Amino acid sequence: MKKPLEIEINDYEKPIKELIGKTISDVNYYGIDYGKPLWNETEFHSLDYGIEIISSDKNSYYFVWGNEFTQYDVKFRKGNILTEFSAENGVKKHNVKENQNWTELIGKKINGIESFWSFWNLINDKKRNYYPQGVRIEFENGKEIWISALEIKENGAIGMQDHLTIIFDKQTAEKYKIGIKNVG
Repeated sequence: MKKPLEIEINDYEKPIKELIGKTISDVNYYGIDYGKPLWNETEFHSLDYGIEIISSDKNSYYFVWGNEFTQYDVKFRKGNILTEFSAENGVKKHNVKENQNWTELIGKKINGIESFWSFWNLINDKKRNYYPQGVRIEFENGKEIWISALEIKENGAIGMQDHLTIIFDKQTAEKYKIGIKNVG
């Protein structure tokens, strides 16, 4: 029997909320090796695979695009991100701790975490298939990041992608309609 959505959301957020009260000491991005990094866009960071967060207590956590609830959603785990893919498959690790978007967050306590769910349904079918589209992480200094399984192209954001996008400010998140509560 399928769990009620509220319980499913709480179960999904529970492991992520282990980050609350922790501080980030290091951040790595994982993407396809194009010969040079292509993740650093003006308004956001764009990742082929995922992000690894190392906390100051030396634990590793990661977000990747996954398929736990639907074809492409946001998957979170504690542990080694390389269990998701192999570095031999052309995956390149980029340490981004010194990136200006991250320097404001390194060493700052995580105060809050919230997931944002979306849904899809088949034409002529009212049944909604819910999935975690994104996660918002709030820091003690008032800064926030949004991690979403979408890709931003010239014509806007395309959801449910084999891609992660990281947004560092509320205005950009609103511009691309990331983090909107569209599930009751």
